[in-house]
Amino acid sequence: MGYGGKAASQGKMGSGGILERKYMLIWAGIAFCASGMVAVLFYNSPWGLCSLPAAFILTGRVLKDQKRKHQLAQLSLEFKDYLYAINGLLLAGYSIERAFLGGLWDVEQLHGTECILAKQLGAMEQRLNLNEPIENILRDFAETSSCEDVKNFVEIFCYAKRSGGDFTYIIMTASGRICDKQEVIKEIHTVMAEKALEQKVMCVVPLGILLFFRMTSPEFIGKLYGNLLGVIVMTAALFLYSAAFFLGMKLVEIEV
Repeated sequence: MGYGGKAASQGKMGSGGILERKYMLIWAGIAFCASGMVAVLFYNSPWGLCSLPAAFILTGRVLKDQKRKHQLAQLSLEFKDYLYAINGLLLAGYSIERAFLGGLWDVEQLHGTECILAKQLGAMEQRLNLNEPIENILRDFAETSSCEDVKNFVEIFCYAKRSGGDFTYIIMTASGRICDKQEVIKEIHTVMAEKALEQKVMCVVPLGILLFFRMTSPEFIGKLYGNLLGVIVMTAALFLYSAAFFLGMKLVEIEV
């Protein structure tokens, strides 16, 4: 079995189902805890658990967004190593098609057969054996990956393949730009780490204050529970807190 067949079969036989179930359990657990917190701190009533559907939807959006960004960052790292491997094989005299296949095997050795790149390019060898142009395979990969680095490279590569060009120079330039981009992202994350920590602390502080009053001075805050006016006030406070929470998350996220 070749590079592509091996990657495709191992991708199907992997632990994706287990990881997906674990992800769903974490998602449901966070949503339930958030709903329970709302019921206890904001309404002091089991009726507050009615917020579970909203908490489930919002938690899902946050987790999916974080998962997508993590996958894109991991794919960009794998793709950079992939380009370095391809360039080395081209310098060794490999053809374009064999270089792309050999580079995929090198990435599997470095990042494992379950890496994102191997899963998305697992059928490459089969498609090449059917005489499908490498450009079509790369275009499908770029569309599936939704990664800007991959899309930019594929666009340049396909143009150079049609008109003729120095593939070694193109690949080295693309890998260099991806490497520079990753360095910039690391620097931004280093600079923003303190602000991100402050944002997380500020998100916890209002809940901590509310819990403090509930435990130390229940009569001080008791009038906000068990009546219509209190429900309105606490619902408005919950909406404001949620809006500030998501706004704070957006402010500390800077994409390059």
